[in-house]
Amino acid sequence: MFIVVVAILSLVLAFPEPIWRAVTAPSAVMATVVAATLLAPAIALVTTWRSIRLLERDPHQPGRGQTALGSGTLAVQALLGTGHGLLLLMTDFLQLIGRLPVVGNWPVLPAVLAIIPFLLSLLLSWLALYPADRAVRQIALEVYLFRGRPVRPVWTLRQYLAHNLRHQLLFVLVPMLLIVAARDVILLFEENLIALTGHPYVADILLGISAGTVALVAPEILRHIWSTRRLPDGPLRRRLEAVCRLLGLRYREILLWRAGGPVANAAVMGVFAPLRYVLITDGLLEQLDDTKIEAVFGHEAGHVKRHHILFFLLFALISGCAVTLFSLRTRQLDAASLEFQALAIAVGVALLVKWTVVFGWLSRRFERQADMYSVRVLALAGLPCSGPCALHHGASSPMAPPLSGAPLCRTAAALFGDTLHEVAVLNGLSPQARSWRHGSISQRSRTLLSLALNPRAAARAERTVQITKLIILLAAIGFSLWTAWDLRIWQFLSR
Repeated sequence: MFIVVVAILSLVLAFPEPIWRAVTAPSAVMATVVAATLLAPAIALVTTWRSIRLLERDPHQPGRGQTALGSGTLAVQALLGTGHGLLLLMTDFLQLIGRLPVVGNWPVLPAVLAIIPFLLSLLLSWLALYPADRAVRQIALEVYLFRGRPVRPVWTLRQYLAHNLRHQLLFVLVPMLLIVAARDVILLFEENLIALTGHPYVADILLGISAGTVALVAPEILRHIWSTRRLPDGPLRRRLEAVCRLLGLRYREILLWRAGGPVANAAVMGVFAPLRYVLITDGLLEQLDDTKIEAVFGHEAGHVKRHHILFFLLFALISGCAVTLFSLRTRQLDAASLEFQALAIAVGVALLVKWTVVFGWLSRRFERQADMYSVRVLALAGLPCSGPCALHHGASSPMAPPLSGAPLCRTAAALFGDTLHEVAVLNGLSPQARSWRHGSISQRSRTLLSLALNPRAAARAERTVQITKLIILLAAIGFSLWTAWDLRIWQFLSR
């Protein structure tokens, strides 16, 4: 969901004018607002009805209902992004907001008012999906009871909404609104800044610096938006700290992530060690043994050591440069001209493909690399190998493998696959359910085992990711230099 929130706020940030005024009359614009607001919640209601019906019809095969909820939720997210994206890009909605007397020159206020229909639609969709989510998590609760572990009751509507608000909305909304606030303040004093520096594009340069600063300090902000505290001292913390020393993984803190419900998950955020946090939910700690927690931790460590966060930021930088170049190229064009609209549509389609098809493909490759890293961490940490494999060749005690280039231990791969399956079940997810960013749990487990049996395939998978990273790096450098040339940054720096 956070990708949809990012997309909508990015449109507000990048396109203050619609690229094509298909709807201009105030009454028609408001009718479009109502339609965009209600369409996604309507599909959410259908999704809930269908998911619960499947669960009640065949309680012995809950995967059908879980899959229906997952695919329906994806459809709701797609409609949220598409409907409100078209509202911002093809109607005069932003112009109607700007003409409200309350708006004036206040920073951030126009952007907040512009996304109110989206936020309302999101809230209504959550309300509609809650009964299905509760039914699916009730199945997970039965698994918790069967395991004899501490049981958290299925969350109430209030807890469900609070969790989504923190982890799906505010997680993105707060940093993005900080960037919007910086933009509004910079534009408010743009003429003064140009007179002071003598540089025509000083506002664009300062906006880029502001966005970069927010991206760097965001982890410190987000750790407070999410309910976190330091992971208490104990055997598990000492074990994870030992793994970090073994890997050379630097971080600011390992945090206990109080997710507010039956959520088994982990995450890592922050490019640089002074502002890097590793988070593990309380539900994960309660339900998994230490070895499997170590497996999940190794996966998150893989994202850090393979620099996935940095490359995601570079991937986003390419989009920011593209929008900046579009703005510079069209600054003298009439928004109603054919040339402006053609360029805007071309940029919009390119960004849509980039953030859907390409980003999904990239995310799945990064997940596979982090999965392989976790398998290597388990072997490096001393997980006993229970049988012959490409790494140990039947040795009675595992040798410490390098974290890249070595074959995968078959036992470690099987353990990590079991861990993925267990986490999915504890979260009320079907292991067969497809995920746009991660792929299905079953597919990831099968892939790991096949790579453990075929070291050449594992090496090819690593090379594919390395080549992809090189392409992203070169593209980011190229777009950055192009943007810097157009912005005449050398003139700005020489003053």
